[in-house]
Amino acid sequence: MITSYTSLTVGKYEALLQARANHEKDMNELYLHVLSILSDMTIDQLLDLKVPEFRSMMDRAGFLCTAPRPSEVARQYRFGDMTLVPVTDIRKMTAIQGMNIQTYAGDFEQNLVPLLACVLVPKGKKHNEDYDILEVQRAIWQYLPITDALGLLNEFAVDALAISTAIMQREIWNMSRTNNK
Repeated sequence: MITSYTSLTVGKYEALLQARANHEKDMNELYLHVLSILSDMTIDQLLDLKVPEFRSMMDRAGFLCTAPRPSEVARQYRFGDMTLVPVTDIRKMTAIQGMNIQTYAGDFEQNLVPLLACVLVPKGKKHNEDYDILEVQRAIWQYLPITDALGLLNEFAVDALAISTAIMQREIWNMSRTNNK
């Protein structure tokens, strides 16, 4: 059973978000679906558990009561024979990466995997060139812990904010020079 965010994959995280959306009005149904996702047990298997065992599982799922903490960004991520390299510096991204990120960032929860596939690229490749992006998305969905995903997105957001702030400062400086002439 998954008992921490560091072992909760992006795919399972998305399943938890979907369970919350589908069962937010019935807490018993929500608890069953959450435990089913975390334990890989069916609802029927969970319903057949003895009360102490079920309570123990609920206790182990208690980590969900806190927010996940982003992990440090690794130099690379290995999933089977696939090695993905993070590209979080927007100055090193291709235009299509930037455009895709803008498209997907509008609805973070619905587009988490495609957004991460813009930031994680197979080693030695350019974004969406000479590889199957759906294969990368499947690997992210199946293997990447949500803490690593949040760390990647956090790193990208910090870098993007720093660059946009520098651009804004340069534009303000240029405007003030123009106005002073």
